[in-house]
Amino acid sequence: MERNPLFPLVAFALLIALSVFSFLGYLLAARRFQTPPPPTQVVVETPTGRYTLKARLARTPEAWNLGLGIRREALEALLYLFPTATDAPFSTEGYRFAVVVAFLDGEGRVLKVAQLRPGETYAPGTAYRGILEVREGLVELAPGDRVLR
Repeated sequence: MERNPLFPLVAFALLIALSVFSFLGYLLAARRFQTPPPPTQVVVETPTGRYTLKARLARTPEAWNLGLGIRREALEALLYLFPTATDAPFSTEGYRFAVVVAFLDGEGRVLKVAQLRPGETYAPGTAYRGILEVREGLVELAPGDRVLR
């Protein structure tokens, strides 16, 4: 049986078309996921009332390294959630504005609160499972307050 002389040319054209479509799919998928999800709300319960803040959740090491004072979004708060307890110090290196940092237990209760200016570092001296970082002046936080998602 004789092979058609156009067979290699058609096979090569199909291979090129498949490569082009694959690359276009990659570009479209990357473009779709570049935009961050919309901000969420975090509710803070204090003795003086409930406050709803426009916030974002930080659950990954990449998100933990990008603090509230570094982000260019118009957020009021950033809620860091950690898989295990830690006692690592918190730094505002590279921040553009002052923040209030509340260290949280596993149920969202505030353990300690610190007011930090850009470039400061604070070690809470206790283990915590989360941090609520809020723009200074928005809400008064104190130990015992509760953070809800």
